[in-house]
Amino acid sequence: MLESQNRFKDEMNQGHTAAWDQDWQKAADHYRQALEYAPDDPIGLVSLGLALYELDLYDESIKYYLRAIEVSPDDPLAFDKVSQLNEMLGQSQDVISPGLFASELYLKQGNVSKSIECLVRVIRAEPENLPAHSRLALIYERTGRKQQCVTEFLMVASLFQHKDDISAAKQAVEHALEILPESREANEVLSLIASGQILPKPVSVGLERRQVLIPEEESEIETISEPAGSELDPLAEAHQAAISALANLVFEQNSNGRESDYLEDPVRSQSSSGMPASPLFKTQIDPQAFSHLRQAMNFWSQDSKGAAADEIEKAVDFGLDDAAAYFVLGAMRSKEDRLESAIRYLQHAVEEPDYALAARLLIARTMRFMDRLSEAATNYLEALRLADAQLVPDDQTADMLRMYTPIIEAEVKQTDFLVKNRLCDMIEDLLIRPGWQTYLMQARGDFQIDIEGVSAMPVGELISNPQGNRIVESVRQINQYARSSHLRSAMEEAYFAIQFAPSYLPLHTYMGELLLKQDHLPEAIEKFGAIAKTYRARGESQHAVKILQRLIKAAPMDLNARNQLISLQEEMGHYDEAVEEKVNLAGVYYNLADLPRAREVYFDAFKIAQNSGADRDLKVKILYHLADIELQSLNWKHAEEIYSQIQSIKPDDHQATEKLIELRLRLGQDQQAQSEINDYLSFMEVTGDDQSIQSYLDKLVGEYPDRIYLRQKKAELHKKYGQTDQAIQEYDRIGELLLDAGDRPGAVDAIENILALDPPNKNQYQELIKDLSAEE
Repeated sequence: MLESQNRFKDEMNQGHTAAWDQDWQKAADHYRQALEYAPDDPIGLVSLGLALYELDLYDESIKYYLRAIEVSPDDPLAFDKVSQLNEMLGQSQDVISPGLFASELYLKQGNVSKSIECLVRVIRAEPENLPAHSRLALIYERTGRKQQCVTEFLMVASLFQHKDDISAAKQAVEHALEILPESREANEVLSLIASGQILPKPVSVGLERRQVLIPEEESEIETISEPAGSELDPLAEAHQAAISALANLVFEQNSNGRESDYLEDPVRSQSSSGMPASPLFKTQIDPQAFSHLRQAMNFWSQDSKGAAADEIEKAVDFGLDDAAAYFVLGAMRSKEDRLESAIRYLQHAVEEPDYALAARLLIARTMRFMDRLSEAATNYLEALRLADAQLVPDDQTADMLRMYTPIIEAEVKQTDFLVKNRLCDMIEDLLIRPGWQTYLMQARGDFQIDIEGVSAMPVGELISNPQGNRIVESVRQINQYARSSHLRSAMEEAYFAIQFAPSYLPLHTYMGELLLKQDHLPEAIEKFGAIAKTYRARGESQHAVKILQRLIKAAPMDLNARNQLISLQEEMGHYDEAVEEKVNLAGVYYNLADLPRAREVYFDAFKIAQNSGADRDLKVKILYHLADIELQSLNWKHAEEIYSQIQSIKPDDHQATEKLIELRLRLGQDQQAQSEINDYLSFMEVTGDDQSIQSYLDKLVGEYPDRIYLRQKKAELHKKYGQTDQAIQEYDRIGELLLDAGDRPGAVDAIENILALDPPNKNQYQELIKDLSAEE
């Protein structure tokens, strides 16, 4: 099996090299050979399909892409290529289904441009394909391409009108006007529908310019832009997004229902290639729920918000399970003072990231109105946690979310209602405003020390502190001094700020950073150590971990900090991190030449790794460190046991195999060594790595020249490769060693092996055999 895998990889690599050189025939040949070893490999199938495509062998190419679809149905590339090839072959009906599949899969991957490209191809093949037009309209809407979105919705309107669904046609146009109210074309289409005039059907034209009406005029093509909601407050943003999502859901269900023959009929939904039609609209809603949702959108467009909310609630009662519906209901019921209902619906919406921030804010407002101040304060902080995490780099998001846990826990213990009210007011003012992201970033900048390497601190840390305003002023002053390289003045300002905010640990952290900047390493270590202990005493373990990691970065040889960090990570159940830190600690002892202590720590790390089910490679890494220590301590027997353990954990680790052979040779375990060598050489022969076999044997013979069986292996290898002179030299040396050992029969066998190779001085060897035989 391993041989097949290696040959597959080799053929694939040669195929890729040929493809890179544009030698498609050679690439195809190698890919075919690769598939002989792994017939169902999706990369091999797609690669061969591409090579055949480049050779204009379209009929053959499509067969491999279809096979790739069978073995890897979640990869859009094969669907995309099948659709393209069918278009090139003039098989219009067979373009549609794979094109819709590819579009949906590309969209899941976030590849919007490829998704659009596939839908456009479907529409070229079938201009009246309603699912493709509907999906394209929704994609354009969500990416801010308003004019193209309106154009597609007008095509949807035309198709609905031709199906005698005038209501759905009007709804499509009205939605287009919500997106682009000034659209002359949309207004004209609405007038035509109202007067009973028949709209022209979509026709297959170019990729960029397709309109339902007035084809002789150019339409403006808009580029992707920031969503309009970015200038709204979080509540308005979420409300707008929720209404848009519900409207889109109505259109999707309309498309799904109106095209049921195409999507569900087992005969009509099969292409000639045998591929099922794409289940483009997967969200199926109970008909009664959909009826109420559709009525709700009609009421909403007529500005009857209360009636719309009632219809959405009925849709939910009939099984509609959608975060957008829950959010809209929660917001509406909150305005109507139906507060318990509002909270119930909003708690469902909290689970969806698109509405979580706004839902938290509305829950907090509602609970505050109900005099449930503690719950309100907690929800305000939860909202701030989500908002703050949105504004840091992706690699800091998880840390930011975690840093709010102790802040929220401290707030729960707070009993002063004046402090709680102040907190609610500050978060309300901070977040519920247009351009809240900019304002929040500015708020963090007001108290974030401007020192390289300091990670973003949560805004909640500041506003939950009673001395927040004074801290802001001090931090501004510290930053001003630090930017001017007046580090001593910055430190003096920090000492002044500590007097009125002694428990504000971020300020202490900044003092530690300033000490490092001034090369006061011992003082910085002491400061960071005290901060870590305080965080740990407070139960804020994650903060303590970050401080200890910062300390270790500044002072890698601080063993106390490393031990504290390991202990803390074990307490938190972060065993992989604890193991890594133990390995680092053992490395420190190793560098200090304290091998017994390093051995002890590595062994502890291995036990934790075993008990916690750590990754195999991590355990092997630790064992290599232990084996190295044993080798340096000349404990060869212990090292041999460790390499045997590595072999049992990772049988394909060739380095461990070679080390084990070496140790067995050193320990005089020739029988075991010989068995290991035979197995290892057999494995290398299977992989076809002849050069490595020869190099390895040369190395062994060089280190252990008196081991006759090593020379025999080397001689056999030379003979196998036709290297007669080298083989004779090895057999000659073997004969000498055997004679020295008093083994005359063995020496005779060695000379006979030489004679079998027909050496030029054959007579001398024959005479030598006679002499040896006579002496016996």
